[in-house]
Amino acid sequence: MLKYFSPVLVLIFISCSGSKPEMLLPEKVSPEIYDVLLENEIVKVMKVSFAPGQEDNMHDHYPFTAYLLDGGKAQVIMPDGKVNEREFPSGFIAHNGNGVRHKVKNIGSNDINIILIEHKKIGSIPSFDNDVNLSAHAVSPDIYEIVHEDELIKVYTATFPAGSNDNLHEHGMNTAYVITGGKVEITGPDGSVNERNIPDGAVLYSDKMVRHQVKNIGETDIKVLLAEYK
Repeated sequence: MLKYFSPVLVLIFISCSGSKPEMLLPEKVSPEIYDVLLENEIVKVMKVSFAPGQEDNMHDHYPFTAYLLDGGKAQVIMPDGKVNEREFPSGFIAHNGNGVRHKVKNIGSNDINIILIEHKKIGSIPSFDNDVNLSAHAVSPDIYEIVHEDELIKVYTATFPAGSNDNLHEHGMNTAYVITGGKVEITGPDGSVNERNIPDGAVLYSDKMVRHQVKNIGETDIKVLLAEYK
């Protein structure tokens, strides 16, 4: 079952701290914790890893989507000194549309691993004239589950059991993180077919509108997190 932060937990985890005159990039101030997997003008995708007792330095985030690969207990410190402690279970997803300045410490006994998709240009991205009747979650609700949606972005998961497929659908500009990969067959609207092996942890980015159908032709389930701009 998909887990998602309640509004109160999201505020604790990603509370906005007000004006930020200069960006303190996490991968610059704490490179041992933040590993950039992909970056362009639109997005920055990072893997964030905290060993027990480890903490980062004060830093900023663009608006972002977070996925907890491995949850744990964290202490979050704001610039004004306010401290919050919270336990974040594995598999939780959160979205922050404002950005935040804070520092974080792992106060638990296990590693915490997070995937962050930072949205550097949200609100100023060219829109596509997508057919809403062909949105992924509309045509295949058994595969696609929306966990956050607002006027700028749609965040959802795609879960393909072995042998399953979705129906023909469209995606706008999007970033995807492959939580568990596998072998897929992708069919285009013209009937063309491509097979791909997509590994765990792959980061995919598309700046175009795409129409296709996907089938899991492997022997294991596939799960993907997608952030799609409107």
